Amino acid sequence: MLIRIGLLVLFAETWNTIGQIFFKKATYQLELPSLKDVKSYLTFMNQVLRIPAIWLGFASLGIGILLWLMALAQGDLSFVYPIGSLQYVLTLIAARIFLHEKIDGMKFVGTLCVVLGIILIAKS
Repeated sequence: MLIRIGLLVLFAETWNTIGQIFFKKATYQLELPSLKDVKSYLTFMNQVLRIPAIWLGFASLGIGILLWLMALAQGDLSFVYPIGSLQYVLTLIAARIFLHEKIDGMKFVGTLCVVLGIILIAKS
């Protein structure tokens, strides 16, 4: 049962990570707005909503939420929520692979701490 819940959380966080990658890729297509007045906010929102990657990001997050709810329905919040921290690890790896971001020593150590925390919670 715990393995099934853990897999649901892993799949949920994978979809959430995919959504974040789509969002970040979409930002490359955006012009940075001044956001000084209401018109500039509306122009920016119009621009955002016309980018397909934004909609793919929303869809990915939607799938992630559905899987997350399935995990919550089957497990204790005190178990499921900390396992959800896998998204930090997945996002770090995905950012490296798909966005070519650098992983410095502090990011690596921080992510290692998250992984160790997940292991401790999983064993409890």
